[in-house]
Amino acid sequence: MIRDDSGNQESPVPDDSVLREMYIKNNMPCDRLVSDPERLLAFTQAYTDQTGQQLEPADLARRLLTLRKLGEAKGGLPRLRRGYHAGN
Repeated sequence: MIRDDSGNQESPVPDDSVLREMYIKNNMPCDRLVSDPERLLAFTQAYTDQTGQQLEPADLARRLLTLRKLGEAKGGLPRLRRGYHAGN
């Protein structure tokens, strides 16, 4: 990922509660989501559709990674529950 730190433009702050809800429904590990451009773009579009807030995929990816690092106990992303049994 290429960082462009030229110009300190303020980007909108994503709604963490919406991101957590979408993350759980999406049921895909954060690292996989942010490293796949197509999935990240679809996730970003779904976020925009739900909130009306325009964000760049890179900004959303950065926020998701920050939330992942925080952990659920500190208001970040929860651990996803794996479905070990097919059909459940």
